[in-house]
Amino acid sequence: MKWIENFRVNSHDCDESGKMRPSLILRYMQETANLQLRALGPTAEQLVSEDRAFILSRINMSIYGDLHAYEDISVSSWACDSRGVSFNRCYQIRRQDELIAEAASVWGLIGISDRKIYRVEDVTLGFETDEPLELDSPRRVHIPRELSLSLVGERTIVYSDIDANRHMNNTNYPDMLCCFIPHIAKKRVLSVGISFAAEAKQGETLKVYMSEVDGTYYFRTIRTDGSTNVEAMIMVED
Repeated sequence: MKWIENFRVNSHDCDESGKMRPSLILRYMQETANLQLRALGPTAEQLVSEDRAFILSRINMSIYGDLHAYEDISVSSWACDSRGVSFNRCYQIRRQDELIAEAASVWGLIGISDRKIYRVEDVTLGFETDEPLELDSPRRVHIPRELSLSLVGERTIVYSDIDANRHMNNTNYPDMLCCFIPHIAKKRVLSVGISFAAEAKQGETLKVYMSEVDGTYYFRTIRTDGSTNVEAMIMVED
């Protein structure tokens, strides 16, 4: 079952070139999914009352066109057939009949207190599934073994990054990583792939490692304890 919401692009969601930032594209997608859960269940509040929460494991987003302030968009999101401990969900954004962006994601249902990993059959969803998307870009982030990533900076997680789950909201990651791509406002982001390994809490300082090959930027962010936070691939063009 595809859930559809209509939005008008907020002018504050655009960068210096007038294009909607990648994080905001992802945010409209995620908000549509949240609204489906809010309407049909289980809601975030219901899950928290059960000491559970959905956590994003990985997402792959393809961007085919630019969005600008005050444009009207239609955003759809739907759950796909899932099994084991992986909950699959897809998204699309359209401006009238034009497909602007789409994404496929994998989520986990985690115990908040005990970090227990729940299976698909452990939760009842209030909606049916629909067909998954077949995206051209890779479903998983793969950093070539022979590629050497260099330290390009650090990023401290602050109040404006975190959400009710008390760690950096997943929609903030594309913009955070794009900040390390030279002259990003003069480029077009074509795709974003992120694999989430561990959360980043408020006050934590991440080390950001990056390398570029033929317009694709590879990232790995490292937490203060030396563990991986995320691995990512961002493809751009001039």
